[in-house]
Amino acid sequence: MQGKKLEKTLEARDVTLLRSLLHLSIMRLREEGNIDLILFVGVNGRIFDSLIPEVLDAREYYLLNMFKSNLYKICSQLKSKNMKISIEAYSSGTMIISKVGDAAFLAVMITRDLKHEELQKLISVTNKWSIIVNHIFQLKPLSGPEIEGYPDEIKEEFHKLSRQLFVKSFAHTKQYRKNQKIMEYFKKELSSIVGVGMVDEVITISFNELGTAPQYMTDDLWPIFVEKIANRVRAVRGDMIADEYYKKWIGDVERLIRSFV
Repeated sequence: MQGKKLEKTLEARDVTLLRSLLHLSIMRLREEGNIDLILFVGVNGRIFDSLIPEVLDAREYYLLNMFKSNLYKICSQLKSKNMKISIEAYSSGTMIISKVGDAAFLAVMITRDLKHEELQKLISVTNKWSIIVNHIFQLKPLSGPEIEGYPDEIKEEFHKLSRQLFVKSFAHTKQYRKNQKIMEYFKKELSSIVGVGMVDEVITISFNELGTAPQYMTDDLWPIFVEKIANRVRAVRGDMIADEYYKKWIGDVERLIRSFV
């Protein structure tokens, strides 16, 4: 069964996936640090990505304007003075500028009042995600030798991100659409054989025996699923009906699979 196992993680192998993975990363930073505004910006001033509320309150508006007013200065410091991190406290909140490699930085803004311990934790979280975003921005793999030098905490984040990217992207793949089409076919077929009320039960039991779910099916797993479905029908309708539909389903599933090539 090793060859039939579907790896439920994903790497950023193209620009679209890279953008998704970077966006997932700054979303995780916002969540972990309870942050109000985040911008991922190049040292040339270009904004690569951001998390900014559609409607800003007075404090958020002030911090964002302060950032825009100081953008040229920030970029100059990052390029010429090798600034790694900067913390600025204003009456409206706190802004953290954290360098991401040599080409970019994260601007993190928090409007609530921060105690010393909370600020230290926030700096640590921002630094961690700056390292992660830098790794991703360089299109490095999220597993294997490329991440061996990182602490376990960062390795775990890489695994979570690749898993999140898989879940987010899989619904748009050809395999997912194919699986959905085949499932629609079986639900329609089974409703006329075992009755509408038993369709979900028959399908659920079959997938439990197979040890997977419809969205993660591969082409070579569908014939095994057909066999298990036929066995469920055999218990309800007998051998003759089960054998007849088994042959029909195998042929129909093969045609459905080929239609997505």
